[in-house]
Amino acid sequence: MAITAEQVKELREATGLGMMICKKALTEADGDMKQAMENLRKQGQATAQKRAGKAAKEGKVSVLVQDSTALIYEVNSETDFVARNDDFLAFVDQLGPLLASEKPADLDAAHALTAPAFDGQTVSERLTDLIGKIGEKITFRRFALVETDPSRQRVHSYVHGNGRIGVVVVLSADSGQALDTGAVADLGKEIAMQVAAANPMAVSRESVPAEIIEKEREVYRAQAEASGRPEKVWDRIVDGKLGKFYKESVLVEQEYIRDSDMSVADRIKQAEKDAGCTVGVDSFVRFELGSEEPAS
Repeated sequence: MAITAEQVKELREATGLGMMICKKALTEADGDMKQAMENLRKQGQATAQKRAGKAAKEGKVSVLVQDSTALIYEVNSETDFVARNDDFLAFVDQLGPLLASEKPADLDAAHALTAPAFDGQTVSERLTDLIGKIGEKITFRRFALVETDPSRQRVHSYVHGNGRIGVVVVLSADSGQALDTGAVADLGKEIAMQVAAANPMAVSRESVPAEIIEKEREVYRAQAEASGRPEKVWDRIVDGKLGKFYKESVLVEQEYIRDSDMSVADRIKQAEKDAGCTVGVDSFVRFELGSEEPAS
């Protein structure tokens, strides 16, 4: 059966695939458009299985803020080239509003969502088609939804390096009106940039998991015992090293990235003076492209 240019054009518009691929699919399906599309989808699944073992650590971290809710999510590709592909970026842009609207409980639930933007397909099915079209492993790896109390909290965000790092920070204040002042808005942006650059483990000493502190103490104790210093100073050595650990790992104790003579706590006090209220950092989420689980 002869395949017409009009048929090829129709299949190209429906799938976004190349002319020769579409012509071959139509030829194999004897001109049956529906069958050709089904065959191409199966090929996409085959491509997905073939690429399953490949590492996908490029891609994009995105942040979407809507009213009192923030969404941070990561979609990965094998190469930076594909991370700039229009179809990849369209998928990322369509995924965000879907997650923000539906608020899935976990990643499995997120993969099962359907949307008109995906022509009724699930997120998982859309990914399979995208893999077949682009020919590279693509994964929707993780997401976090951060919901706040608008009467006492505001969410602030920052995305660095065109999606290499994304941060969401929640600030609170004892004055609802103060949350919307320029002083608090500036602080929120700067704290988000601080988290992106300095990668703290926790907001404060109290929020560092006890098992991590105990492990650090064990390491510092062993170092003190091996130092040749008198036993009576070992506790001071451990406390000193633990203090340094806190300065490096705890957000409010870190050196402020914009002024090395200040700590983040000093910067917060400055903002409190300008805003005329007490300001706190309630939480943060940081996603770094291709890294392990995010800090929060």
